[in-house]
Amino acid sequence: MITESLLKQVLIEQKELIKPSPEYIERDLIKKVLQFHKLKHIVVITGHRRAGKSVFLSQIIHKYYGMDEVYYLNLDDERLASLKSEDMNKVMEVFHVLFGNKKVIFLDEIQNLESWERFVARLYNQGYKIYITGSNARLLSSELATLLTGRYVEIELFPFSFREFLIYRRFYIDDVEKQKAYYKTETKAQIRRLLDEYLKTGGFPEIVRYKEPSILRTLFSDVITKDVVNRYRIKEVKTIKEIAHFLLSNSTNEFSYNRIKNIYSLGSVHTVKNYVEYLTSTYMFFELSRFSYSLKEVHTKVKKIYVIDNGFIDAIGFSSSPDIGRLYENLVFIELRRRGADLYYYKDKRGRETDFVVRDKRNIKEAIQVCYNVEDDTVLKREVSGLIYCMKELGLKNGLIITSTMEGRKNMNGFNIGFLPLWKWLLNLIG
Repeated sequence: MITESLLKQVLIEQKELIKPSPEYIERDLIKKVLQFHKLKHIVVITGHRRAGKSVFLSQIIHKYYGMDEVYYLNLDDERLASLKSEDMNKVMEVFHVLFGNKKVIFLDEIQNLESWERFVARLYNQGYKIYITGSNARLLSSELATLLTGRYVEIELFPFSFREFLIYRRFYIDDVEKQKAYYKTETKAQIRRLLDEYLKTGGFPEIVRYKEPSILRTLFSDVITKDVVNRYRIKEVKTIKEIAHFLLSNSTNEFSYNRIKNIYSLGSVHTVKNYVEYLTSTYMFFELSRFSYSLKEVHTKVKKIYVIDNGFIDAIGFSSSPDIGRLYENLVFIELRRRGADLYYYKDKRGRETDFVVRDKRNIKEAIQVCYNVEDDTVLKREVSGLIYCMKELGLKNGLIITSTMEGRKNMNGFNIGFLPLWKWLLNLIG
């Protein structure tokens, strides 16, 4: 049982810790919150551990409210580990005693509170404006979450985008855009040098700041232990860790549940599906389905696997020299997810593949191929051929190949193919 004196100490200290720091950069998603902060709806912010959710909450508080207007509680504090949903009345009482009557509350890492949905629903009915964060992609998939149906909006927070990474490095791309200076050789060289760094080390704020890969190795281990093994009470600890490393080492590739079952001598494919689902729920991995007009085929065909941040591939991968093409593809996938795209990959019966198909409801919006090694004519021909077959099959006239350096448009067999360097695509610099 947590004491009132300890609660007071924790709440006062947490209020101090949530104060903004000049080292922080404003996240691009802060603009999205503007749409929601005046609504009654609960704002749910989900994302990977250490992706910057607490700092993002701090930015929301200080941009739209002020510390004197809100309550803040971080449930990832080890001193609150014994806190139960029935203890939350005491927490609210202490809030009132310490800070007076407020009607805005921020609840950080809410998944650490069992049956949190009932407590949040009660606050909502009492007229509170509520912001919650969680490190689980299925935060609102439980039966209890039906209590909140229609009462919330959800925002996914990823590690730094390339634009945010540049700003942290004091390279202000908006100034470059205004001046059209990205056409200058020295500016392009500087951006590409920074892209090479971002491509390998990724965008986790702590890594961008400290440049220490051991942080990612520890984070990877902590996520598997805390968010998978402990949460789902996994007994085969060694196996789940090996599967996580298998998925990491096979990122951007196809994988099958049956193959994993055989490699690790698991009892059933169902067990493998559960393990992969637990791992993807942490935002560490993402499954990508093969495109089909048949919903049954979408669910049953072999999937591809991607990882939340390239830094994990570089810090934990088994290759001494990472495959740059693989890093390109993984980065494009994450950026498309960041932009909210409904994604698939395309592969025909002859094995001709297109990396990404973007769907908008029932319509196919875009087909994208990623090709780092554009100087190899064989590779480029294969990638163009795969894209054209995909476009022909899906009724598209325009396609995009994201490259390392090639830029322009070509009409090929009646199809309009655009070529754009990765750095320009990431920054939305077209033309």
